Amino acid sequence: MDLVYRAISIVSVILTVAMSIVMLVTLRRERRIGALSLLISAAISLVMLPLFAMLSGARLNLLVGVPLFILGLLVGTIRGFTTRLAYRGGQVVGKHALLFLVGWALSLILAQVVALAGALLVISVGLMPLYLSTGTQVAMSGTLFLRRLLLRRPPQMGQGGR
Repeated sequence: MDLVYRAISIVSVILTVAMSIVMLVTLRRERRIGALSLLISAAISLVMLPLFAMLSGARLNLLVGVPLFILGLLVGTIRGFTTRLAYRGGQVVGKHALLFLVGWALSLILAQVVALAGALLVISVGLMPLYLSTGTQVAMSGTLFLRRLLLRRPPQMGQGGR
């Protein structure tokens, strides 16, 4: 059973590293920000935290985890409002915050590597930045989603307007 657990942990670390690299490469430049991608990003962030905690066996007292998650929500909301959005070519474009993405990915990878080493106390402490960065990612995606919905299209040239 220990061999199966270690194999799952190793595959999990490899997939997390690979997905983080793919996200960093694809999100480096200004790109289209779709409503569906923002919703999927927030949903995946919300699923990854409890899934990781369940699979790793790590626990963090909710009196510590919930305030960290709320702080992350506040930071993410501020970050979402400071991201510049614009219409280009009939699409909403902007740049994702790589710093928060890197922080979230690194905290998840670090927690998984520590779990692989079998140190549950250390991994439980390692969940603290994961709570914070997950809250940040969820709030930033939600804020950008709302801003995207409220963004007004610029007036089209040559359609009877002056």
